[in-house]
Amino acid sequence: MTHQEMFGKAQWLGFDGKTKTPVVRASFEMHRAVRAHIVICGLGYFELYLNGRRVSDDLFVPVTSDYCHRDIRVNGQPFDELFHHRCYAVQYDILPYLHEGKNELAVALGPGFFAQETWSFDRNVSFGEVRLCYRIVLTDALGGQAEVLSGEDARWTQGEVIACNLFSGERHDLNVLEVGWTTADASCWNRVRILEPMDTVYQLQDSPADRVERTIRPVLLSEGPRGRLYDLGENTTGWVILRDRSKKGETVEMRFGEMLDTRGLLSGYYTHRQCWQIVSDGRGRLLHPRFTWYSFRYFVVEGAAEVVSAAVIHTDIPKASSFKSASPVLNWLYEAYIRTQLANLHGGIPSDCPHLERRGYTGDGQLTSETAMLTLNHKTTMRKWMRDILDCQDEVSGHVQYTAPYQRCGGGPGGWGIAIINVPLNYYRQYGDIAPLSEMYGGMVKYIDYLEAHSEEDLVVSDRAGEWCLGDWCTPDPIKLPPPFVNTYFKIKALDAITEIDQILAKGVNPLWRELRQRACAAIVKKYYNAETHDFADNVQGANAFALDVGLGDEATLKHFLDRYEQLGSYDTGIFGTEIVTRLLADKERYDLEYCLLTSERPNSFGSMMRTGATTLWEYWSDCEYQRSLNHPMFGAVVKQLFYDVLGMRRLSKAGWQKVRIEPKMMKWLPEAKGHIVTPLGKLAVCYRKTLLSTEISVEVPAGMQAVLTLAGKTETLREGLNTFTLGEGLV
Repeated sequence: MTHQEMFGKAQWLGFDGKTKTPVVRASFEMHRAVRAHIVICGLGYFELYLNGRRVSDDLFVPVTSDYCHRDIRVNGQPFDELFHHRCYAVQYDILPYLHEGKNELAVALGPGFFAQETWSFDRNVSFGEVRLCYRIVLTDALGGQAEVLSGEDARWTQGEVIACNLFSGERHDLNVLEVGWTTADASCWNRVRILEPMDTVYQLQDSPADRVERTIRPVLLSEGPRGRLYDLGENTTGWVILRDRSKKGETVEMRFGEMLDTRGLLSGYYTHRQCWQIVSDGRGRLLHPRFTWYSFRYFVVEGAAEVVSAAVIHTDIPKASSFKSASPVLNWLYEAYIRTQLANLHGGIPSDCPHLERRGYTGDGQLTSETAMLTLNHKTTMRKWMRDILDCQDEVSGHVQYTAPYQRCGGGPGGWGIAIINVPLNYYRQYGDIAPLSEMYGGMVKYIDYLEAHSEEDLVVSDRAGEWCLGDWCTPDPIKLPPPFVNTYFKIKALDAITEIDQILAKGVNPLWRELRQRACAAIVKKYYNAETHDFADNVQGANAFALDVGLGDEATLKHFLDRYEQLGSYDTGIFGTEIVTRLLADKERYDLEYCLLTSERPNSFGSMMRTGATTLWEYWSDCEYQRSLNHPMFGAVVKQLFYDVLGMRRLSKAGWQKVRIEPKMMKWLPEAKGHIVTPLGKLAVCYRKTLLSTEISVEVPAGMQAVLTLAGKTETLREGLNTFTLGEGLV
């Protein structure tokens, strides 16, 4: 939509160009309306009030996007690639908040990603100053309509959030505004400035907002001269709710972190500079932050304030799965992944971490997309993120950014950019929705052209000038895998995927894809294959697995791959290699070794991470000397194998879950397991329990699904509803 189509003649309101957290007031009349709605966009984030009541429990709206062009000379845009731009607005039914006669509209604004000037690595990358636009439509019983539009009649002043940094936190001064500011007289406030509409595509927000999903009662651990230390019992995202007990003018300070130091105090390194300060008005108010979330397990309160609870906040995406087994490590892995993935869903972005960067990394996101869609009700948020990926592809070169929406970051041309192909393909496989494949197909072709343009002798050897060119990432030891080897692997995977997509879209066979694949495979063999050892890249950090996964190597290559992990008994791989090694073991029917790696408690394993007391997945293996974030979902890509292999849920149809085979693979090593996923047809659940004499197994099948159970070489057709079997001498 254009501005005119979304907002009509409503005007964008600006302020003094410096204030990041203004509050806005306007009055309007309503008479005999039977329907009323508002379309509103406050950038970065906004809170809407009508007649003193908060409209909606949505947080951090509208969802983040690449809002508009940023001038490289003014706002520090790192480079001048050509993007598509999109800005979301939110629509609410507001009739229940209105009354006959005069009504009072109030909006509080925060910078969000739109007006955030400083980031982890760069300065001055904002899209502009905070701004507001709204359009109210009032409809009477005869269908007549009246409009209320944002314009020069609005007034503004500084809000009680006097400082807000999306990354480090907020400072509130409760003395700045009177308590009833949403309805009090605002005639003496400042006049608004009228801003030019942005050159962008406007769209109503169609993905869920953030909300308070649950609350936790924190536990007091200790008291000292630097405040009271609390523990939530889990690493999460959200904020703490306080009852202010301070005198007017006194300050309360909170610091948030992920870990304690060796003295049992809040580790300064793992606070990531997160802080919340409050200057009291002495009224004993109930308080919480407004325009940012914090990522933490522990927090310190310094000053006179009562901790009421902690609110867990993330995008409103319900869990659509469960898993429980006899293995504590597998149980921990599932729960830690779910907690980590949800903690990294804010404002329509699947982020890498919820504190330091908060960026929608395409590498992390494409890697975990299949698992996220399998275990969470992720459809609408993933649909939105695919638009971000396509919007941020360079129109000229086909380069796909390392983050979507784009913020300054690093990555590589293979494992990151392939998101433009992998994510819509995984989406199609999970939900059966072909639309994103069609919409993004042109971008996929451009991306393969980009990889070819950055290849020498058919190996992908570079990325955009001046940018990183990573292969794998976060290996436990320094990265030894050559980036061209990894990036060319991803080029081959991209060619395989687009060949499959051609079939799905009925485009026919494209011989170019086959030719490019053959050349890329030959280049890998020529450069990285040792004919004497039968290994690729010395079989380091999963190198043989990368090669075998695209059909390269021989029986000796496979044997060396298996021998290596039988000897190690844990992972030596980075974010991509860990997923490839685990999946390849299942493909080669080495479920015993797959189970060994997944449940290992040796160094560089999920069991080792569990033993530290972690409740979320870390950016690096727990035994690495270097550690940074303790809340990164990327290693959780392997969680899908718990459903595919442990519970044996396998899709037989190309898309959706119309046809399914249930064939648990780890029953020999795991005496019991149960779990479910929610497919587009409904709940699919598997539960088995193995004893010395028999194995009991039950499968719950939703209506419309064709399912079979295969055990001990026998196959049984399943019916809708609950199916129960006992396996002794045979399947009875």
